[in-house]
Amino acid sequence: MVNIRKANVEDIPAIRRVATMAWHDTYQNIVAASTIAQFLSAAYSDERLTKRLDSSVFLVAEENNEVVGFTNFINGTELFLSAIYVIPGYQRQNIGGRLIAAGLEICNDYHELFVEVASDNETAGNFYRKNGFVLVREYEENLFGEKVTTGLLKKKL
Repeated sequence: MVNIRKANVEDIPAIRRVATMAWHDTYQNIVAASTIAQFLSAAYSDERLTKRLDSSVFLVAEENNEVVGFTNFINGTELFLSAIYVIPGYQRQNIGGRLIAAGLEICNDYHELFVEVASDNETAGNFYRKNGFVLVREYEENLFGEKVTTGLLKKKL
């Protein structure tokens, strides 16, 4: 059975492993391998993850003491779903939906939740629509020298 709990510094290697597996699985046909490597190196360094653990709501999903997914909410003026990843073998088991629900239980004083997703990432787009998100707008971003069309989605809470 999957257990969801607050992440801690000891989870950093497992979080990095989940992000790496999920990014390679999801984005291998969307962005260049060098872009994936640069993004993972920047976003999932020890220093960056330690800051995220200290300054935001960061949850992990684990089964048999193995981290199989995580989510990260940035709660400020608005609530932003910064990251949510589940390793491929555990996807489509509602772990992502449970991670969002657990984060919303903690961040329960907001009226909207925002998330950004690469527009070409159809799997994530379908997941977010299934979980009540709607597209607000699309825009082009520069991701380590590569142009990516990104969608901003919103869920009313």
